[in-house]
Amino acid sequence: MVKYKLLAEELRQKITEGIYLPGTKLPPEIRLQEEFQVSRQTVRNALELLEQRGFVRGRQGSGTYVIDREAEEQKKSRRIAVVTTYVDNYIFPRIIQGIEQVLSMEGFQMQIAFTSNQIWKEEAVLRGLLEQDLRGILIETAKSALPNPNLPLYRELQKKGIPILFLNSRYPELDCPMISLEDEAAGRMGIEYLLDHGHRQVGGFFKLDDGQGVRRYQGFVNALRDRGIRPPEGSVLWFDTEDALDFGPMEEQILKRLGACTGILCYNDSAAARLMEIWKRHGIFVPEDISLVSIDDTDLAVLGDVGLTSVHHPKEKLGEKAAKHLLAMIRGEMPGKSYEFLPYLAERNSVKDLR
Repeated sequence: MVKYKLLAEELRQKITEGIYLPGTKLPPEIRLQEEFQVSRQTVRNALELLEQRGFVRGRQGSGTYVIDREAEEQKKSRRIAVVTTYVDNYIFPRIIQGIEQVLSMEGFQMQIAFTSNQIWKEEAVLRGLLEQDLRGILIETAKSALPNPNLPLYRELQKKGIPILFLNSRYPELDCPMISLEDEAAGRMGIEYLLDHGHRQVGGFFKLDDGQGVRRYQGFVNALRDRGIRPPEGSVLWFDTEDALDFGPMEEQILKRLGACTGILCYNDSAAARLMEIWKRHGIFVPEDISLVSIDDTDLAVLGDVGLTSVHHPKEKLGEKAAKHLLAMIRGEMPGKSYEFLPYLAERNSVKDLR
């Protein structure tokens, strides 16, 4: 950990343990330098971080004072912004349900917005959040695999002292934690299931513009390499957010590029269900003619003619974990790195055993 963060944590512990009481003045910077054997810049960075976290407040020409956090807490907003790409379908209602359960128990109100996974709409949402009195933001990134022009808006929110926690994916340029499924492991698990059932002519169908799709593809590639199998570039097909609205224009490519495979790993259940519809119209059936494994384990995995083998996404648990993590950030407990849920496979009957 960076030196100034270590120093900030030591000072925070002294505050929470009552060594530095609310309203009292911290030792001068020169004393802190000598006590902790660090540079003056390290001390200043640590004090700035503590001020951002709401533990201390600097007074011009006087010094740095410990804040009475209980008194300050009563004055602050109890509103949390929750921003997802979508709200009313797929995994999002259950993630939001997990978030709401935790926040309501802690006396916080949830304000929901969505971006439709569009950069311009994300921009409008962020500009709106900058005008509001918020305690924290839980946000799912829009098109997180692509360069994002909205990063300056995120940094403005950070400058206002608003903690930001990403859901499912993140922008690597920003120093914000993320709560997600371990997507690379999910991709690995899905393709290994096909390999373990005798499939060698395998392919993939992945989402290009979201970080989850790239990481799931990485797990797919790594698993094949570990088994001594060259990744089948000609049998991997990519789609983006706009393609996902209608796979019709991609139908010929889907049939041609994936048609020679015995097994396919698909980005998520929604895309997998659409693939099965296209194949069915052309007399290709799962699992008799082609096997299919997906990721997310949603209701779509059990609603079709064939139960879809799918890597489980934690949904409510992810929402609960994210809400608890954000509350810890708000309270200045400085939680550590991002958290990723380990995947497991929900096995159904969409894979034919070729062994």
